Amino acid sequence: MSGSDDSYLRCTHCKGFYETSFAQCKWCEYDAPQLTESGERRVFPSRDACRALQIAEYDRLPPDALADPMGPPKDELTLLCNCLHCGPEGHVFEAIEMRWMLTERMWACPCTTCGGRGFGIDIHSAENKWQCAECGHFYVPANRDYRHENAKCPKCGSTDANGWFDDPEEDDEDYFDDDDDDLTDADHPTARELSVDQDLPWDDDEDEDDDDDEGPGLYDLGITWRESDAPDDFLSGLDGDDDDAGAPPYPGRNRHPDDIDFPQEPRDPHDHGVNEDDIPF
Repeated sequence: MSGSDDSYLRCTHCKGFYETSFAQCKWCEYDAPQLTESGERRVFPSRDACRALQIAEYDRLPPDALADPMGPPKDELTLLCNCLHCGPEGHVFEAIEMRWMLTERMWACPCTTCGGRGFGIDIHSAENKWQCAECGHFYVPANRDYRHENAKCPKCGSTDANGWFDDPEEDDEDYFDDDDDDLTDADHPTARELSVDQDLPWDDDEDEDDDDDEGPGLYDLGITWRESDAPDDFLSGLDGDDDDAGAPPYPGRNRHPDDIDFPQEPRDPHDHGVNEDDIPF
């Protein structure tokens, strides 16, 4: 998360806030900031000002959005989060910055091209806090002592929590001791001791499809990805040259088309999925 001294712009495409130091929106890569009546970029002086607007808009969302269990935690809207789809290169954001997608009826990552959906599913806390297993409140243990016995929710008093726990130090030798005295080191050959020339139980001598170019000891299981395997339309955006219709390029392999430009079909609230009568067997 950027420092409190930053000023911000608001994108007219995705409605996200981004630092004025960015040349374009960090969430959708559009260069379309809100403008004042005089045509100047509208600058928000601090993250506090941005957050106040987002909380006001959050309070006006439809009831199903506010009741969604995968929405931002109501008592911790400023919780710093990250997205599994964006990965380590993604931006850290506050929980209130998540987007309610009306067409999908789901909460999403602020990034419009990553596919991250749902707090606790793809969106997770980036802070080292425990979450109470009873009421969902996030908190830091007393004295920042992350041992199990210090778990006690300041809101409801529950001693059950989810998060990172520090275990008591253990003697490494005792931890890795093998309790089975009947087994010797010879029964546990290391990878170095295994020869690639050994007969493997799944090796079929009659299989003539082995690729000799793979080198000794390498087995192609058919799950490796090669750039030559990808269709042309998949690779077309990797160089970042695709500027059709003024939209930003999609240069990464993990990037999806912008979900605002290409929204999912609206979900039928009466569609409850597949039932037993739909199965032909």
